[in-house]
Parts: sequence; C-alpha cells; structure tokens
Amino acid sequence: MTQTAKVLVASSDLENGRSLSKLLVECGLDSAVVSSLEEARALLANESISLVICDAQLTGGSFRELLPPSEAAKIPVVVASRLPDTRQYLEAMRLGAFDFIASPYQRAEM
Repeated sequence: MTQTAKVLVASSDLENGRSLSKLLVECGLDSAVVSSLEEARALLANESISLVICDAQLTGGSFRELLPPSEAAKIPVVVASRLPDTRQYLEAMRLGAFDFIASPYQRAEM
C-alpha cells in the first residue's frame, strides 16, 4: 500500500490554512494545519512530512527559524507572504526555500 504524501501547512491565518488544506486533499494529498512555529517543529520532528507551506510570519517566529531544520531534513519549504517584499523573497531563497508564493493562496497557482 502506498502512503499519501503529507503536506504541513503552517499558517498564522487558520482559515486560510484550512482552505489550502481542503485544496490539497482535493488533489489527493494529506495535510496538517498548524498556526505556530512550535507546532510546526513538533510535527516535523514526529511525522513524515513531504512538503511544508509556511507563512512568512507565524505565532512564535517566522520562516527563518523553520528553514534550517527543514533544509537539513531535505524537506522542501514553500514560503507564503501577503506582502510583495523582494528582500524577504531573496532571504527565503538564500536560506533554502523551495519557492516563495503570494498569500492568500490562489487555487490555480497551487
């Protein structure tokens, strides 16, 4: 039996995170939604995660604290931001982000 890929959605806006989670399920993926850096780290430590989609800012921290451990584990991290900030984009990519997208999420983009 094959295991469904699990996506960790770390979103400070739980409604937005749940909407993305529903879209991922429609695409055949499993997902978990959290709102804090602490919850995201706990899931990464205890579950098999294939991809992380993370808001630029979370309760208790930001993508900056999440990227180094995820990169070490070779889990791709997509950073999402409501602000079109070139410096933040470049920083995320320098720290090892897989991609940087606009939030709220657009169905076609996902």
